[in-house]
Amino acid sequence: MQSVVIEYYAWIVAIISVYFLVFALTNAFWLWIYSKKPRVFSGDKVSVCVPARNEEENIENCLRSLMDQSYDNYEVLVLNDNSEDRTGEILDLLAKEFPDKLKVFDGKPLEEGWTGKIFAMNQLIQKTSGEYLLFTDADTFHKKDSISFAITNMKVHNADMLSGYIKEKAVTFGERITVPLIFMLTGFVLPMFLNRVTPFPFTSVAIGQYIMIKKKVFEAVGGYESMKTLISEDVFLARLIKKNGYKTIFTDCKRAAICRMYTGYTESVNGITKNIFSFLSNNTAVILTAIIGVSLFLLLPFPLFVVSLAINVMAGGWITTITVLLGINVLLMFVVWVLVSGSQHLPFSTPFLYPILFTNLLYMATLSFVRTVTGKGYMWKGRVVH
Repeated sequence: MQSVVIEYYAWIVAIISVYFLVFALTNAFWLWIYSKKPRVFSGDKVSVCVPARNEEENIENCLRSLMDQSYDNYEVLVLNDNSEDRTGEILDLLAKEFPDKLKVFDGKPLEEGWTGKIFAMNQLIQKTSGEYLLFTDADTFHKKDSISFAITNMKVHNADMLSGYIKEKAVTFGERITVPLIFMLTGFVLPMFLNRVTPFPFTSVAIGQYIMIKKKVFEAVGGYESMKTLISEDVFLARLIKKNGYKTIFTDCKRAAICRMYTGYTESVNGITKNIFSFLSNNTAVILTAIIGVSLFLLLPFPLFVVSLAINVMAGGWITTITVLLGINVLLMFVVWVLVSGSQHLPFSTPFLYPILFTNLLYMATLSFVRTVTGKGYMWKGRVVH
């Protein structure tokens, strides 16, 4: 009886790995053909919005890259969000150097009922004059055609909102076993074509590092007022746009910008963990189901395969059906990560580390749930977020 149950389980994980492989292939192909090269260099005004809190290490490189764009009609607005380092001083110097393009504002103290980034962005948007809004982070570096890329894809696809993964750098070992996890959803879990062919909001995703949206659409859906307490505001904005009947697109934005999201393991874990439970709408049933699913179907097959193979070898070398099925899962999950790594230009080591990646995912999902329900929250940019 026990052997039968294990064999059924092995069949399930083998089938799941085939599912992941199919969508890793189709999603990589989809992003490749769906993302158009920059070819629109003038037209409607774009307002680039950059919130900056304690960004003295990054803000100058970010803004200098935005001052040198091929698109000819844009403004850059930066909000110094009560920074405690040299961010304000650097912004003042850059504002004097680029008076025609760069506008710098001092943020108000954080009001109760708002999360920090959303409150900063809400202030910035009120200062914009463009027909299009481009939201980006202070730790991004934009290539010369960044704005043109976004405008081109918005117009080619007649979209109301655009987002996508920019090039993500993972330098340390801690980053390499953490940062690649952000590509799971669009890499091989969620079929990307569903966003285009279905009206369901859950098929829309976004990455806060790089979002372009029509200003009139943003205002029509209520802007950030409707999500001021959320942490994963980027994803919920995409879902809100879709829910209201507008068109969202998710593209390959590596040619637009580059970013090192986090420096080291601790910062990587904190940065991703704070978003997991929020991404699942703080639904306890959903996150517990996800934790069980990750444990059983992503993490467990690899050690079971190793144990099963060892038992087969010690028993005389006859490879059982269970071992073969578990081996199929291990092989295909490796191939899946090869595809994701190739598509997103991740480190060469990523596919070899995938069991560690899934272990880390389980740890972060559990931590996200515990820290949220206990009210401990996370320290981020000098503030506690829940």
